[in-house]
Amino acid sequence: MFSIDTASGALTPVQHVPTQGKTPRNFVLDPSGHLLLVANQNSNNLVSYRVDQQTGRLTPTGQTAEVPSPMFLQVVEDFRK
Repeated sequence: MFSIDTASGALTPVQHVPTQGKTPRNFVLDPSGHLLLVANQNSNNLVSYRVDQQTGRLTPTGQTAEVPSPMFLQVVEDFRK
């Protein structure tokens, strides 16, 4: 993870977060910005992280899901609204 200097666009390393799997292929933030999901293709899992709203740092939630060869994640708006 990096922080971005809004004036210069310079990146500064902030945190290194393991994906808890093999071959991370994609990640997505939920619409609220509170959760980040990672798809690990060769370990067949999705992993979730909490996003600290003040710092942007990630903390594993401890929740994973087994999914065969996940390669892409997309948030879909609830059509029932």
